[in-house]
Amino acid sequence: MQIINIILSLILILTIIFHRTLHTIPNLLTANSSLAIFIYAFVVIIQIIVGLQSKDKGKEDLCTFLSYFTAIAIDVICYSYLVTAISQYFFNILYRRKYLLTFRIHWLIIIISWCISCFLPLFLYLSGVLQYSSEMHMCTLKMSVQWALFIYMGAALGIPFFGIVGTYLYITRHIRRINTMTIAITTSLSTAKRDLHVLKNILTLIGILGTAGLPNIILVIWNAFSLDEAPVSLYLICVLTISFCTNIQISFIFVMNKNVKVVFWNHVQRILH
Repeated sequence: MQIINIILSLILILTIIFHRTLHTIPNLLTANSSLAIFIYAFVVIIQIIVGLQSKDKGKEDLCTFLSYFTAIAIDVICYSYLVTAISQYFFNILYRRKYLLTFRIHWLIIIISWCISCFLPLFLYLSGVLQYSSEMHMCTLKMSVQWALFIYMGAALGIPFFGIVGTYLYITRHIRRINTMTIAITTSLSTAKRDLHVLKNILTLIGILGTAGLPNIILVIWNAFSLDEAPVSLYLICVLTISFCTNIQISFIFVMNKNVKVVFWNHVQRILH
């Protein structure tokens, strides 16, 4: 799974970097999400290699280091969804404020999201949550520290999820208002068609984010309120779900970005011929 993430994310990032015609704000957001997925896949592969080679899998310093960067990668992925939703809000609601549609503003939002993603795992480190999990067979979060996990998941998953939901609801109301107020049929149809495409992308982001976080939320609630320990299979489902959802996301990004896809395949064809 992680090999697929690395290959597709590298294709997207390198294609966007080396072709000036692809230097657009939507592609900047695509590269941001792709980089987040690449980092996650790379860290997970390192965890697997270290886990297979190391006899002392719970070595404190190394395990804390890997857990910290795994948490950062997951946070960056979640917040990249939110950054994309904010950008779509700018382009479809606040499009008259031209300064919000610039590269400078979008770079600023991306930098802020990365800073938040890097600082959130520090809370886990100070709470002593980062350690080796024998159930997941990797360095991750200590599920017994419930209060820390609830706070962290609220910030890492809750804020992006509800931020995207709020954006979706607002854009929905905007579409309905535009459709009822617009007199020109052609303008109404073109606006509705553009915003409908935006809503489909936001709905996809919400679905992927919710699917990735649901097993982890169930696991935290289970450990908090159940007297029995959660089954090992639930721990493994949490890991596999995140990996599977990142595969879906990077595949969705690659398939939906027609310009990058065309440039890449044209380059491949030139090499083959």
